[in-house]
Amino acid sequence: MVLTQSEAKRGMQTRLVAVWQWARDKVRNARLEVKFILIASLIVLALMFVLGLWTTKSIEKAIMKGAGSVGAAYLQTFVEPLISEEDIRTKSLSPEVKAKLDQLLGDSPLGQHVREIKIWNPDASLFYSTAGRKVDREQVFDELKRALTGEVVVSRTMISKHAYSGEERHAEYIEVYAPLVRDNAGKVVLVGEFYERPDYLLAEIAGAWRSTLMIVLLVSVPMLALLYMIVRSGSRLIDDQHTAIRASLRHALELSNQNRRLRLEAERARQEAGKLNEKILDQIGSDLHDGPIQVLTLVKLRLSDMKPSLGGGDTVAVPVEGIGKLLRLVTVVLDEIRNISSGLVLPELDNISLNETILLAVRRHTDLTGNRVAIKGALDVDPSRGHLNICVYRFIQEALINAHRHAPGNVQQLRYGMRRNRIVIAIADIGSPPKAPALAPQRIRLGKLMQKRRIRAFGGKVRTIRRSNGTLVIVVLPLE
Repeated sequence: MVLTQSEAKRGMQTRLVAVWQWARDKVRNARLEVKFILIASLIVLALMFVLGLWTTKSIEKAIMKGAGSVGAAYLQTFVEPLISEEDIRTKSLSPEVKAKLDQLLGDSPLGQHVREIKIWNPDASLFYSTAGRKVDREQVFDELKRALTGEVVVSRTMISKHAYSGEERHAEYIEVYAPLVRDNAGKVVLVGEFYERPDYLLAEIAGAWRSTLMIVLLVSVPMLALLYMIVRSGSRLIDDQHTAIRASLRHALELSNQNRRLRLEAERARQEAGKLNEKILDQIGSDLHDGPIQVLTLVKLRLSDMKPSLGGGDTVAVPVEGIGKLLRLVTVVLDEIRNISSGLVLPELDNISLNETILLAVRRHTDLTGNRVAIKGALDVDPSRGHLNICVYRFIQEALINAHRHAPGNVQQLRYGMRRNRIVIAIADIGSPPKAPALAPQRIRLGKLMQKRRIRAFGGKVRTIRRSNGTLVIVVLPLE
């Protein structure tokens, strides 16, 4: 497919834009010393060009000024004596004079530098030319006007002033306009022009250009190297500071994260302490309720069962056996309170198995109430489970006391065993349904609430089933 000129131009512009963006990104992402050396190199190159241009222009101006002075002297010395007043009057040179002028441009020292000589009349017509050119009349140009006033003018043939040949324009000769002949009043009547070869001028300009560039390079390269080392040292210092700042920032972030974690840990510890305090309070309340309060309830029941004596009055007949039981109950209450006060636990449960804990709870209930409990079951569990022993002990104690209190005439049964790595304990009273509670409706059932909290703390569940012939309480406790 052939692309049109506009499409090719747009494609070239797109590529140039892409190259410019790539170079800009490279420079932008470069290190500091690389940016410095690039910018400094561009500045030095621009300085070299400007300084070289200024130097060559100054040298060219000085050489052309010198060439003008020399050319005017040549014309005054070699050409002006050959022209007579007759030649001026006739506006032409004799063949002898032309021969002499041609001889001057031959092997003489003047001919080695001067390529052509022209003589101009004031009206811009060509009086004489060694090349044989003729110009009858032409517009008076500025250089001729200035020469007619007595000024020596130096220029180059590259700047159009009058008609030039192809060789003159291509060779870029140095042309010198100088007053040649004056009349008696001092007025310039002929202006001489000669073309000088620019070889020595071009050689001087080239040498000056090379010398300028070399001097600038010799001065700039060590200076740039020194400045580059300084900037590189500063860049490394900045990089080290950046590295230190990043390390400090990372350290600060790590400290911030650590402080945040510590704050969260402190908040979590505070919450755990609050929960632990609540658990301790729950444990204290549970231990008081399940232990001494239950025993004191039995004492109350014992005291309420006592009947007045036959003689009347305020005396009560109490058998010796009843007094002994009351004393034992009070002793148990005191022991329970001492245990709670000392460690809030039952120390005798720490080193016994769950089987022994269940049997101990039933035996103590029988001692306190005189009611026998039918037990059936067995557990094969590691004995080192003190807290679980307390939970099981308190549950059995609470359930049996509640059965004795609310259904005193019912038969009490206890079944326990293992099922799917879980301990299952069931306590039932069989007989008549439980009595309606005589407490106020708004009173909190502390025993039931404490039992649920205690069992849930071990990840277990408790369920109470009320039947027409009694109540069944089941608890399931995981071993893990």
